Amino acid sequence: MTSPGANLPDRPPEARFPVLPDLPEGAGAPRAVGLELEFGALPPDRAAAICQAEAGGRLRQLSASEWVLEDSRFGTLKIYLDSAWRPGGRHTAAEMGVAVARQVVPIEVVTDPLAQDRLPEIDALFGALDRAGAAGSRAHLLHGFGLHLNVALADPEKGRDLTRVARAFALLEGWLRARDPLDMSRRVLPFTQPFPPDFVEEVAALEPAAPPDRLFDLIDAHLTSRNHGLDLMPAYAQIAPDRFARHPAASGAVAARPAYHFRMPESRIGEAGWSLAYDWRRWWLVERVAADDALAMRVAAAQRETAALPMLTEAEAVTAPIARALGPFASMAPQGGAGCRP
Repeated sequence: MTSPGANLPDRPPEARFPVLPDLPEGAGAPRAVGLELEFGALPPDRAAAICQAEAGGRLRQLSASEWVLEDSRFGTLKIYLDSAWRPGGRHTAAEMGVAVARQVVPIEVVTDPLAQDRLPEIDALFGALDRAGAAGSRAHLLHGFGLHLNVALADPEKGRDLTRVARAFALLEGWLRARDPLDMSRRVLPFTQPFPPDFVEEVAALEPAAPPDRLFDLIDAHLTSRNHGLDLMPAYAQIAPDRFARHPAASGAVAARPAYHFRMPESRIGEAGWSLAYDWRRWWLVERVAADDALAMRVAAAQRETAALPMLTEAEAVTAPIARALGPFASMAPQGGAGCRP
């Protein structure tokens, strides 16, 4: 089993954006991270102009609902109305369609994969959007907007870390959701459903170093879509494309890439105390558990204890066993959410 050592911290990091811990299958850095932030209340042209003011580069308008910022200090940024039915063209009717759609459809800013040490700079760009009036998921009953982190696999060629990290997330997901429940606007949408209990149970029983095919067996048996807090389908499509082509999710919009697609976080831009660092530190916790088999075993035992509790058990009692197993690392996901202290 792996255990804490020189490259595996034994206490929560003080940095707002700590470098990911080393996994047995690869180093924590320089693994890249791509960001997708959804928000409302700003017109897309205004959001695009703010991105250019913060990041430089050449801004091109592709249609009434889509811009691209090229050669910025973050590479390429895409800014668009996040809908498959977003109006095309730049004529008056298209502009009117954007004005109507953006009342309930988010604007999305999508980055290229970035080095982890660039995350504070992206957080500053999000802060500029915040100051300009961008609003997140909880600003409106119909918003349900998300923040997605696309974190590169430690082993992008063979995906040997997939089972280890998927197992850690499955063990922690219920606890993370209970510590900081998603807004109702996010829960009623289908995009971030929890992993099914049977999947969690069977993934938890896998050896951390089990080959990806073992994980893919369980995905094939239990998951029919990518609409979960951790979307494993892009990595599945990248590592085993022929096999993934037979999965039901292959008929949808799944872009193969060697990355974990962490889509559970809400977009809380516009809320006091929230920043990208909050959700980055929660993902760091997942990988810290994945990196240490002894800690993962303690969390697995606590998760079984939690799963056996009656349905109407108070939230604090539900979260307590895993918090005890995590010890000081529980502070990486504070009870009550962003801006709270353990």
